[in-house]
Amino acid sequence: MNEISQLLQQRFGLSADQAQEAENAILGLVRAKVPAQFQGIFDSLIGQAGGQQDASAQSGGLGGLLGAAEGLLGMKS
Repeated sequence: MNEISQLLQQRFGLSADQAQEAENAILGLVRAKVPAQFQGIFDSLIGQAGGQQDASAQSGGLGGLLGAAEGLLGMKS
């Protein structure tokens, strides 16, 4: 899942390592808020469960997640 990391690097000038740590923290916080019965779905959307998904499947699921993250961080106009 490099899309969030890349966004953090571009928008905030973070190094690759810093962006990866931030991505892990963000996804951990979001996952902690997901009800237990939906955590499998969340994991599938971010590509952590059930093996690797192809890029088109990942980007489709990430659109809403990235949009929500951008909104929370004040990056959407």
